Amino acid sequence: MEKVDAAHTRNFALIGHAGDGKTSLGEALLHSAGATKALGSVDGGTSHLDVAPEEKERHHTLGAHVYGFDWNGLHLTLVDTPGDPNFHGDAQIALKALDGAILVVSAVGGAKVGTESMYRAADATGVPLVAYVSGVDKDRADFAAAVESLRELGANPAPLAIPIGAGPALKGVIDLVSMRAQNGKDDAIPQSHAAEAARARARLVEAVAETDDALTETYLERGELSDDELQAGLVAATRARKLLPVLCGASTSEIGVPALLWAATHLLPSAEERGTWHAERIADRRELDVAPSPSEPFSAAVFKTVIDRYAGTLSVMRVVSGTLRHDETIVNATRGEKERLGKLLLLHGSELIEVAEAGPGDVIAVAKLKDVHTGNTLTAEKNGLHLPEIPIPQGVISYAISAKSKADEDKLFLALHRLTEEDPTLHVSRDAATGEFLLTGMGELHVRIAVQKLHRLYDVDVELHTPKVPYRETIKGRAENVEGKLKKQTGGKGMYGVAYLTLEPLPRGSGLEFSDEIVGGAIPRNLIPAVEKGVLEAAQHGPLAGFPVVDVKARCIDGKFHAVDSNEMAFKLAGSYGFKAAMEQAKPTLLEPIMRVEVTAPAEQMGDLMGDIAHRRGRVQGTESRGHGLVVKAEVPMAEMLEYASALTSLTGGKGAFHMEFSHYDEVPAEKREKVIAEARAKAAAKT
Repeated sequence: MEKVDAAHTRNFALIGHAGDGKTSLGEALLHSAGATKALGSVDGGTSHLDVAPEEKERHHTLGAHVYGFDWNGLHLTLVDTPGDPNFHGDAQIALKALDGAILVVSAVGGAKVGTESMYRAADATGVPLVAYVSGVDKDRADFAAAVESLRELGANPAPLAIPIGAGPALKGVIDLVSMRAQNGKDDAIPQSHAAEAARARARLVEAVAETDDALTETYLERGELSDDELQAGLVAATRARKLLPVLCGASTSEIGVPALLWAATHLLPSAEERGTWHAERIADRRELDVAPSPSEPFSAAVFKTVIDRYAGTLSVMRVVSGTLRHDETIVNATRGEKERLGKLLLLHGSELIEVAEAGPGDVIAVAKLKDVHTGNTLTAEKNGLHLPEIPIPQGVISYAISAKSKADEDKLFLALHRLTEEDPTLHVSRDAATGEFLLTGMGELHVRIAVQKLHRLYDVDVELHTPKVPYRETIKGRAENVEGKLKKQTGGKGMYGVAYLTLEPLPRGSGLEFSDEIVGGAIPRNLIPAVEKGVLEAAQHGPLAGFPVVDVKARCIDGKFHAVDSNEMAFKLAGSYGFKAAMEQAKPTLLEPIMRVEVTAPAEQMGDLMGDIAHRRGRVQGTESRGHGLVVKAEVPMAEMLEYASALTSLTGGKGAFHMEFSHYDEVPAEKREKVIAEARAKAAAKT
């Protein structure tokens, strides 16, 4: 890695739907930039990015992979992310640490559920995007339809390139910025496509002009923009997310890749152009904005943890400010622990290259840090900074897990600990009601891949049992001024506390809120946190079936205390009693997770497929043609999708495929609710 300043770095992710060509594009970018000697192949097993055995076996990316390289005076970091919703957590975390992304969409079928999911994730993060339509050399490729599908996501797509020919007849692409053809060399636009290119260029100029008032005036006056005005307008509109530049090509033949490299390095921002990061100074907890400058105190965000067979645990971090050198002592601002650094490592896929130092915008790894996890902030000992926490997506499906043998049992929990270190979207917990240990992930495939890793990396074999549905409880009505009271007198100092609570429902997804509305000192200020603690603890087990309570606002409106007998424990219990009593009065009900499902199958099997979805209490949201098949988009309760993979295989003879991700919680129908409650209460009774 050449020493470069923040203005000469580019950090971007490849995001999109599974199977749409992200990794093949990454291989083409690396080869075209001279970072790899040979063009890697996913299907051929020679990929420089998909390096895990599970990835080579399935021909799919299952985790984010980092590749840093130098090109044209710049230092680039490419992060290839998974497209399968089971592994979107890795992609969402990476977006928080990077400065831009390339949204990959297939020319066959256009934007899909994974495209939409990652577009929304980038939008929520504020990351500027460039889109790339892959596979324009394939049968049934339709570049125009793919662009239109991006518009349907809510984007404002503006093609910067158009294909010369279509499908297997693809000859190259026309770069509408330089107005040159790219077909393995830089050349003049073929006369047969000159008129089409002129029209496409005019549409591009108009689209850019519409994003800025000054450019609009210039365009109306002259009817054109200069090359410099067009490029400046493109840069500004891309970074403000007013425009989504769209390029196209065929990755396996590297057609269109030079134009994409230009777009990634000119339109996506550098670390310097991204600007300041919000932070908190540790010494005085003062909030401030930190510039991506080597003269600022060192700070970095850890966005991935890798368990490497030879190097051990690798903490992959984005340097935000300051300069980092090996053998320095730094502080984990998240955990308050000091860490002594070893070697700084640049990641070339699975290859690790030692570097002397790293500065703002650099993405590097450090091996064998003691207690550093994904999402942590690392910072300087003096004038240390704490960056905003990177949120870790929560798993949505749990399996009971147990070791197959006594020998495996002894190794299992250490192995699970290491596995969850590497992948924080995996979670291990113990069900207090059943005593079972649960492995929670983003989906069935996510959990099953984790089991494969347990066997491969740690020689541990386990059994998975029926996944548990994470039901929740909430209320449909209000309960006002409900008393929670503890009065206990044992001859000496007693226990006394009274809290009056009002409960009211909140919109779905709001969680649990506690509101302190005490006036006049009815409860002393120092005891109100105890009431809140009692409410929160009681909310962990709802009155219907013991599931956590969500989407409820608990208002503490009044209370009583005793000068001698009142204490924190008394008011904690009063808060707990009041909440439980109020829940009983507020029409409690059960919620179940609803999944957004996209199923692809041959058209002739669509009737059976739709009938099966209806049988699973699913609601079809729409259907569309895609390639040789049809796609059904539906919302289906998770409880009905736990073993859908095998059912779909049986239904379609192995020709069907589906993607599933969490959508929202909704009320369980009455007949199903009573069954779930009865089963939960029976299990609880069996344990008592």
